[in-house]
Amino acid sequence: IPVCGIRGKTLIINLPGSKKGSQECFQFILPALPHAIDLLRDAIVKVKEVHDALEDLPSPPPPLSPPPTTSPHKQTEDKGVQCEEEDEEKKDSGVASTEDSGSSHITAAAIAAKSHPSHAVVMAKGGQPLSGFIPSTSIPSHFTCSCSDTIPESIISRGVQVLPRDTASLSTTPSESPCAQQSRLSTASCPTPKVRLPASVRKLCFVQSRCSSKENILRASHSAVDITKVARRHRMSPFPLTSMDKAFITVLEMTPVLGTEIINYRDGMGRVLAQDVYAKDNLPPFPASVKDGYAVRAADGPGDRFIIGESQAGEQPTLTVMPGQVMRVTTGAPIPCGADAVVQVEDTELLRESEDVIINTGIIIHRPIGHDIKRGECVLAKGTHMGPSEIGLLATVGVTEVEVQKFPVVAVMSTGNELLNPEDDLHPGKIRDSNRSTLLATIQEHGYPTINLGIVGDNPDDLLSALNEGISRADVIITSGGVSMGEKDYLKQVLDIDLHAQIHFGRVFMKPGLPTTFATLDTDGARKLIFALPGNPVSAVVTCNLFVIPALRKMQGILDPRPTIIKARLSCDVKLDPRPEYHRCILTWHHQEPLPWAQSTGIHN
Repeated sequence: IPVCGIRGKTLIINLPGSKKGSQECFQFILPALPHAIDLLRDAIVKVKEVHDALEDLPSPPPPLSPPPTTSPHKQTEDKGVQCEEEDEEKKDSGVASTEDSGSSHITAAAIAAKSHPSHAVVMAKGGQPLSGFIPSTSIPSHFTCSCSDTIPESIISRGVQVLPRDTASLSTTPSESPCAQQSRLSTASCPTPKVRLPASVRKLCFVQSRCSSKENILRASHSAVDITKVARRHRMSPFPLTSMDKAFITVLEMTPVLGTEIINYRDGMGRVLAQDVYAKDNLPPFPASVKDGYAVRAADGPGDRFIIGESQAGEQPTLTVMPGQVMRVTTGAPIPCGADAVVQVEDTELLRESEDVIINTGIIIHRPIGHDIKRGECVLAKGTHMGPSEIGLLATVGVTEVEVQKFPVVAVMSTGNELLNPEDDLHPGKIRDSNRSTLLATIQEHGYPTINLGIVGDNPDDLLSALNEGISRADVIITSGGVSMGEKDYLKQVLDIDLHAQIHFGRVFMKPGLPTTFATLDTDGARKLIFALPGNPVSAVVTCNLFVIPALRKMQGILDPRPTIIKARLSCDVKLDPRPEYHRCILTWHHQEPLPWAQSTGIHN
C-alpha cells in the first residue's frame, strides 16, 4: 500500500517494494503530481484554474457495485478498495487546466521543469528510490522521477503534458519511441509549462457529451472504460449467482417477437406464419377417380358393359356415360358426365377384344369436388412452424405469398488477443479461434442468417466498435470470451459504461458456463439481445444451445421455444457437481428398449 506525506515543502511518496506494485501505484499518482506541486508552492492562480476546470467536468458513470459480503476479512478488503478508488478519483481530479493542442505524453522532466524549492521524492518500500526510475540530468536532484525505460502506455494515456514555448524542440517522427522522446524532452528548455487535462479525462468528457441520449450512444467511437486501474479491479464478481431456471425465464421474458414480412412460399422452410392461410380453390376441383378402373353408373349394378372411351389425368372427357356403358379412367382422372362411381380394374373381367367387360362388384365412390379442401377453408393457422408438408400444402391451394415472422439476424464475434484465424500459422502464445466457427455453424443449423464480426482484441475501444457494428446490423449479438475476472476482461464494463445496456445476469449457477452474461439494449425502437458467452469452447456451445437458441426461436414467433427434453439411461456413472451440470452425450437406441442410452463425451469444466 503506498504511503505519502509532506515535510515542509517536500512531498514524500513511499511505493511498494515489488516492481509490478510500484509501477502500478506510480501510474496512479503520476497525473496528480503537477497539481500537488502547485499546492506546495501556494500557486493560488493555478490551483484555482484546476478547480474551476474540474467543476465543469461531467460526472463519470457509476461503477459496478460489488455484492455485499458478510466475511470480516472481505469487508475489510472491500473497504480498502473503496478508499483506494476514492483516492484515485481525487488524484484524477487534481490534474486539469486549459486545453491545448498536441498529444498527451508526459515526461519526468516536464513535471519538474520549473526550478522551485518544492520537492517530490518517490521511494520504493524500504526507503530506496523507485527501481527503474533514475534522476535526469535536467531535473533538480531533489526530484527523483525520470524513467530509464519506455514509459508505459497506460501512463502516457493518463499523463499530463507540459509544453515549452519552443514547440519546435518537441517535434517527433512517427518512428520515434516514447523513451527517445522522453530523453530528448528531458533536456528541452521549459521556462513556462502549460498543463493539459489527462487523456483519460478528456476522452471521458468527449464520450459523455456524445452519449447524452440513447440515439447517440452507438456513435461513440471511444470507450470510457478506464483500463489503468488493473490493481483495483474487482476481486469478486459484482454479479450475484443466478439460478438456471431464473436465467432461462429472464432470457425469454426479455426477448421480443420480431415483426412480420411477406415472403414467397418456397422460402418458408422453418418460418412461422403470422396470419391464417385460406384455400383459394376446392380440392379436388373436379370429381376425381381414386383408382385405375372404370367409371360407371352406380344404378346399373353388376353385369356386362360396353366401353365407350378413356379418361386420363390432365384431360377433360367429352363423352357422356349412358346406361349400360362405362369409361376407362386412371387414378386422379376426372369422372365423365353421367358416371357417378368407379370400379377398380381388379374387380372386372374382359369378355372379348371388343373391350366389353363384366362388372362383378366393388363399386367405389369417387372423390367429389372439395372432398379434401373446400374453397375459403383455413388450411394453416397463425403460429404454424412451417416444414416441407406445409410448404407443399401452400402450393396445393395456390397460396404463393405468405406473411411470416421475421428471422432474427445474429452477429458473432470472438474476443482475445491470443486468437488467430483458422488459416493462420501458430505463433508463441497464440491459438486458433474455434468458438466463432462453432457458434456460426450452430446458428446456421437452425436456419438463422448470421454476420461474422471476426476476432476482436482485448481493448475497450475495439470491443465498443465491434459491438456497435453488431447492434447496427443484427438483432442478436453473441460474443465469446472476456466475461470472467481477468484483467483484460472488459466486455461487461463496455456494456455497462459505454452502451448503458441492461445486464440482467452476469453469472449463472451451472456447469459449464458460470460467467455467462445476458444483456439487452433498447435503441431506435428495437430491442437488441447480447449474449456474452464464456471463452471455453465447451462452455460456449453448451450455453448457446441452452440460452441463445430458445431466444432465437421466440424471436421468430415459435409459440413454445423451449428445448425438447427426453428421458434416457446413463451408460456409466457420472459424478455430479453441486451446480446443475450439462453433458454432451451420444444417444443409442437398442431394440425393444423404451429409453435410449446416453454416453457422456467427457467432463466439462
